[in-house]
Amino acid sequence: MLDPLVEGWARQAGMETKELASIVGGNLLGGAIGMPLDIFLTQLGSKVASFFIGAAGLMLGTYTLKGQGRLQLDTMQIGSRILTEVLDPSPDDIRMLQRQVGDFVEGLLQGRVDRVVYAFVRRPQEITSLIPTSAPAPASEEKKTEQPGPTGLGKVTKL
Repeated sequence: MLDPLVEGWARQAGMETKELASIVGGNLLGGAIGMPLDIFLTQLGSKVASFFIGAAGLMLGTYTLKGQGRLQLDTMQIGSRILTEVLDPSPDDIRMLQRQVGDFVEGLLQGRVDRVVYAFVRRPQEITSLIPTSAPAPASEEKKTEQPGPTGLGKVTKL
């Protein structure tokens, strides 16, 4: 599907069109698969799901699609892209992961299924907060009013 779009680029790079299309397409599809994981799952949940989905893609390409050519190449590229999501935490992500692992362990020890689940899956409030809305301006903003100045010669704008 991407072959016509990357054909000139592949020629300039001195590589086969199908290889470059696999690289570009695999990264695009891997990123597209990672986006809903990040929306619906916590950092911990997203990392765990990315690991299993990526490993499954690589195993599928290695053992099931052996000798399938383009399908094998594309599947393994997508799987490796998703698998690398595990390796890119920021310092804030690391702190969040530590908290979520702690919530998971405490939930297991206390027998609280909700804590275990919410260590992996975002709460509904978190998901809705990620969706942009056209909310009205906060009520804390004060309106500007004009009042006569102390000498009565001009108006003073008061916030």
